[in-house]
Amino acid sequence: MWYWECFTPHPPVIIPEVGKGRELDASRTIEGMNTLSSLASTNPPDTILLLSPHAPFSGGLTISLAEQYSGDFARFAASRTGLSLRGAAAEGERLARILEETFPVITTYRKESPLDHGSLVPLFFLRKRGVSLPSLVVANPIGLSPSEAYRLGQALPHAPLQGSWALVASGDLSHRVTPDAPAGFSPFGREFDGMIVEAFQSNDPGALLALGEREMDEAGECGLRSALLFLGLGEKRQIRSLSYEAPFGVGYATAFASLHCAPLLARSALSEGVRFGREAAEKAAARFLDFPELQEKAACFVSLKIRSHETKEEQLRGCIGTILPSYSSLLEEIVENTLAAAQRDPRFMPVTPEELENISLSVDILSTPEPVSSLDMLDPHRFGVLVEKNGRRGVLLPDLEGVDTVEQQLSIAARKAGILSLERSSISRFSVHRLKEDAE
Repeated sequence: MWYWECFTPHPPVIIPEVGKGRELDASRTIEGMNTLSSLASTNPPDTILLLSPHAPFSGGLTISLAEQYSGDFARFAASRTGLSLRGAAAEGERLARILEETFPVITTYRKESPLDHGSLVPLFFLRKRGVSLPSLVVANPIGLSPSEAYRLGQALPHAPLQGSWALVASGDLSHRVTPDAPAGFSPFGREFDGMIVEAFQSNDPGALLALGEREMDEAGECGLRSALLFLGLGEKRQIRSLSYEAPFGVGYATAFASLHCAPLLARSALSEGVRFGREAAEKAAARFLDFPELQEKAACFVSLKIRSHETKEEQLRGCIGTILPSYSSLLEEIVENTLAAAQRDPRFMPVTPEELENISLSVDILSTPEPVSSLDMLDPHRFGVLVEKNGRRGVLLPDLEGVDTVEQQLSIAARKAGILSLERSSISRFSVHRLKEDAE
């Protein structure tokens, strides 16, 4: 499941330890990087696929698998500034096996692989803003043709991957924008950069795919393939073009897109349903029929929270969900549970239109529950629990504030169902993809 994607430049000069003041000349880029990092922090993924045109390269899409990735900015006189991240070798190999059936993919294996500046710069900003970076797969797309890069991006949402993923597409634009540019000046440099920005704003890769070899050479770029793969993965999504500038004669652009529209669907159903009723909510949901992640059958919970004017803290305002799918698609499941959370949670009065602007929401998408044979199989931070006894059923989602032990989790789940003793009860676990609305 893909959570989000971002397109980033990679000039080391925007790292304060490298720039030593010169980074201030790229203030728009730094602002864009901070914004996309803030957006990314809302839904941290399990694995990041990072594209860098400066990563190890052996042809085609070169995927560099490693147990550990590490690097620093020693080449730029900042050797004490670096990163070390765990590699997702098994997940990366699974991705490679899927993609190589259709695309030219070369996979390399090392116990430890270096991180180039094309990887380090975006990761530096992501970590700075608190994005969880638990595991990494690094790939170099420079050996793909433009059309292959775009089609590969289109293929990623359909790859049967495990866990949650995000794409970080790193690439600078033209290196020939101004007379003092490092690769020399070309009038086409600024034009090429305008085409990239326009493609992000319109989510239309047509002009980029029509570029000839001579034009690409004249642009002097290193980010076209990353940009096209970003556009392919974000097809039909709302892409936020965050910034563009060329302070050192090289074009830098930032952009971001959410790749799972469950929170946006829930927001649409909530707003329309509360204001105008069920028919309006269903009509709003029809706009999401073409998104593949909503066509599968899956159970879900929709949680509503409201900000207190006095304390500014969020309090629960409604939460309704299903343990097993009740409808033919996740889209229907989300719409029904959103309306139920807003209007039929017995603990609360129905949500009013005046409350909508102060309500935040999240959607938890559940896996199929599996029985556990031992409490060692439970983890209140990773798995939700289902407790059943004598026809009663209690459920509790994972990773809830104040629930830190298995015993606490089971006790609360049982109490919710009126189960007084866990003896002779059946216990199942399930995993959850928790998706929140993007931070503004």
